[in-house]
Amino acid sequence: MKINKISALILSLFLVFVACETEESIDITTPDASFKLLEPAISNINLNYNLPDNEAFTIVWNDQLNSGESYMVELSPDVLFENPTVIGSSSTDRFTMTVAEFNNTLLDAGADAFEPFTVFMRVTSGSNITNSVSFSVSSYSEAIPVITSPDNTFELVLLETSPNDDAIAVSWEDPDFGENTTVSVNYEIQFAQAGTDFTSAITEGTEGMTYTSTHEAFNETALSAGLTAEEVGSLDIRIKATIEMPGGNMERFSEPITISVTPFNVELAPVLYVVGAGAVDAGWDWATPVELPLQGTTYSGNINLTNDAFRFFTVAADWDSGLNYPYYEAVGYTIDANLVNALDGDSNFQFTGTPGEYFIEVDTAAKTITLGPAVVGPNCNYDQLWLVGAGVPDAGWAWDTPVALPCTGNGTYSGNVTFTNDSFRFFNVNGDWDSGSNYPTYEDQGYTIDSNFSNAMDGDLNFSFDGTPGTYFLTVDDINKTITLEPEQLLCEYEQLWLVGAGIVGTGWDWANPVALTCTGVGIYSGEVEFTNDAFRFFTVNADWDSGSNYPTYEDQGYTIDSNFSNAMDGDFNFSFDGTPGTYTLTVDTVNLTITLN
Repeated sequence: MKINKISALILSLFLVFVACETEESIDITTPDASFKLLEPAISNINLNYNLPDNEAFTIVWNDQLNSGESYMVELSPDVLFENPTVIGSSSTDRFTMTVAEFNNTLLDAGADAFEPFTVFMRVTSGSNITNSVSFSVSSYSEAIPVITSPDNTFELVLLETSPNDDAIAVSWEDPDFGENTTVSVNYEIQFAQAGTDFTSAITEGTEGMTYTSTHEAFNETALSAGLTAEEVGSLDIRIKATIEMPGGNMERFSEPITISVTPFNVELAPVLYVVGAGAVDAGWDWATPVELPLQGTTYSGNINLTNDAFRFFTVAADWDSGLNYPYYEAVGYTIDANLVNALDGDSNFQFTGTPGEYFIEVDTAAKTITLGPAVVGPNCNYDQLWLVGAGVPDAGWAWDTPVALPCTGNGTYSGNVTFTNDSFRFFNVNGDWDSGSNYPTYEDQGYTIDSNFSNAMDGDLNFSFDGTPGTYFLTVDDINKTITLEPEQLLCEYEQLWLVGAGIVGTGWDWANPVALTCTGVGIYSGEVEFTNDAFRFFTVNADWDSGSNYPTYEDQGYTIDSNFSNAMDGDFNFSFDGTPGTYTLTVDTVNLTITLN
């Protein structure tokens, strides 16, 4: 036990001696004072244009050198700070920038909008400089698109005769976007009547940073924007640039330019007048011009032509409203081979065919001018209109028994129709649902529609009959653009005439399948009939042999009878068809006392 205590004492003295010796050899130092920029908590920044006043970043530094009372913050796109930019100052140990301030700084430093851009920052105070820190930042565009062409001096006269030629080209730049940008920017061009602040702008899409439009297309744009045809008007143009973003779309607008535009008139005149020596009944004066009324989009009528020149006019007695051969040629019309350029001083039309009466049609939709056989009787775009719908109880919503509204005059369809309080629609083709015309169809074309009708506001926007149920005389006038109702009228002495006989194909001498000629106008019976070379007779009552009228009946009343018919000289002196067998339109006019084939 004693030995152990002595050993412990010696060991303790040794440790004390060694410890004292070690303490004398330790050299304790303090780190050098530094001026250091602390690493930021984030290194990627996406600037949100919707929050311009929010904090974009904050940098903090530690200055142990007591460098001074003012610190300058520098930014550089390169780590060597070869050309740094001072972006701000601070009297404390930190510096903050808002989103808007930092975005502007980045664009000034060469950043492309919405593209990652690396920047380096450091702080200086006098000759002392901190280390640098870096950020990858995506900025947003602040600049607006700039229209580079045309400018406010641009004047444009739109030409109907050059519909497919380029009329205007607009180009622009978007300064904040580099050539290699991956950002999708949707550009649109807007047009508005000058001074309206684009409140009802016409907006059209574009590809890239250019826009072109033809005379025909831009004329429609100018008129839709509010300019007046044939008058000089001022049109404002600007560019709308849209970037779709999760936080909400970003829209930018260029400063507008104002150009001068004169549109041409696209409204069709109600009548097309023909004047000239080639139009026999007209001649070169305005005493008796040939009038071709407009029905829908087609001008048509009978005209006597001889081998001479003539011209079309849109305004009566106005020589300046003339439309010659090159005009129609320039706007793309296909013109009948019997009509050529007269090559006179005014480049009029020249008729080169066999002189006589023709039916001329100027179809402004199909862009055709055609000549055909003269039309006897009423002239409409269709032989009849068809009414189908629950509002017309004799028809209903099926094609079993549609109600026909026949052509009864030039551009006029009329007849007695029974209505009830429900919807219906007009159709151009029997059995064809796609040929329908609803209430807005007529309304948009400027028709004045009887107050007994309204928009049904159903899925197809049909007509609705709102009046007192009953039978009315309905008239659809395509020339004066009216749809009217009047009291029921008795147009003819009979609802129809009946044809029976071997000369009527499919009928024969019995009452199983008589052919009906319906009353299509005041005292006029008309319809299609297939004839063969044999005899037949007219009857006023179905299945009543005693109601027949033979050839001498009409001859004795002073009728002018078509040369294709003659007295059969059989026991009953029936009619005989002597022409080329086929289907014809037969018209019996009890007012003008004519029986004609067409």
